[in-house]
Amino acid sequence: MGATKCVTQMFQNDSLNSLLYDCLTLTYNAIHHGQENGITNRKGMKEFYRSLKGLELPSCYKVAVISRACAVLDSRKKSERRGVDARHPTPLKPAVCIISGFFITAKGRLFIPLRKRNEYADVVLNHHAQERLEGNELRSLTITQGSLSFCYSEEVEPSPVRTVYGVDRNEKNLTFGNVESVTQVDMTETVRIRQATREIVKSFRRNDVRVKRKLASKYWKRCRDRTNQMLHAATNLTVETASRNEAALALEDLTDIRKMYRKGDGQGTDYRFRLNSWPYWKAAQMLEYKSAWRGVTVIPLTKSETNGSSSECSTCGERLHSPEKGDAEHRRMLWCQTCKKWTDRDVNAALNLSERGLARFASSLPQPAGRSQQVYLLAGDKGEAVEAVKGNPTQTVILRVDASKLGGRNGPTLYSAGHGPST
Repeated sequence: MGATKCVTQMFQNDSLNSLLYDCLTLTYNAIHHGQENGITNRKGMKEFYRSLKGLELPSCYKVAVISRACAVLDSRKKSERRGVDARHPTPLKPAVCIISGFFITAKGRLFIPLRKRNEYADVVLNHHAQERLEGNELRSLTITQGSLSFCYSEEVEPSPVRTVYGVDRNEKNLTFGNVESVTQVDMTETVRIRQATREIVKSFRRNDVRVKRKLASKYWKRCRDRTNQMLHAATNLTVETASRNEAALALEDLTDIRKMYRKGDGQGTDYRFRLNSWPYWKAAQMLEYKSAWRGVTVIPLTKSETNGSSSECSTCGERLHSPEKGDAEHRRMLWCQTCKKWTDRDVNAALNLSERGLARFASSLPQPAGRSQQVYLLAGDKGEAVEAVKGNPTQTVILRVDASKLGGRNGPTLYSAGHGPST
């Protein structure tokens, strides 16, 4: 199966910088043309493309300019449908993405076309870029101020599927696993970082709005970088564990989850800020493309399959009950009347997602087994399954991992249910 990757090389060239600003000017002209004529697709931009005939600019840049303008117009149209004011959009950065016109020689030299005919910018690729691009199909080249980014496709051997890991994304942790073991990555630090950044920005007392906005963007960029670093560590651990154990990943559908804490629902501003700044979509995005790199299968579950994953017991299927108000000991746990035990709601959700993802995977095979008899698939026995997990007295092993110490020497600590750390 094909996986799309990207490699970046830093590069400075005055002729390319001036070319980028010319392309940026043409992009704004194309946006104005589309707004005046109500055009949002490339097919309607034929007249604007003909008007660029007199420019000494290769056609690859003209097509790139029109494509970027159409993307901006389509985004503004969606914003208007949602009632978002798009009269003052964010300024575009000097950048252009071309899919043709450039070429790389066997000696690792990149030639980028300039304005005049038969004139190219000569760039020598570094060892890392040459190693990544060798033998792979080059899809596009993105030119920005100071960097060249190559997008290429690489053939990856798909990993066999023996089991399915359910992935439960939460504000303060990322939980994944199956009936054999569950790993929980602590993401509490990301919540603290976002709240601290909010307090810092609110403390600004400046009369100049431009300076205030610039400082705020600096702090929020720092917050995003630190959050992304922890998300990368958590998702890397998830994909590596799944690849090592030949497991697929079942992702829940969290579309429209923000409707649960919209403005006017009687919830506090601090609570809404926490959940609206929760990057749940970014974790799914990282898991999807990293799984494609490693050949791990991803099973996207629908809303109906995701419904009740936290509130239904993964052992007996009964509805779980929340603890009484003020019970701090069982704050993130639910009580099962049938099993007579407390269950971590995040671990329970991961187990339910694992079972439902396994049912989806088995039903897509040529000879699917019954949905109630699917635990794990043996390599080479496609469509076959073993006994049901409901009622299985085996206790689930839980791994609790600190996201900021994923690269430590000792590694994660293994906890068995009801016991201390094992040696």
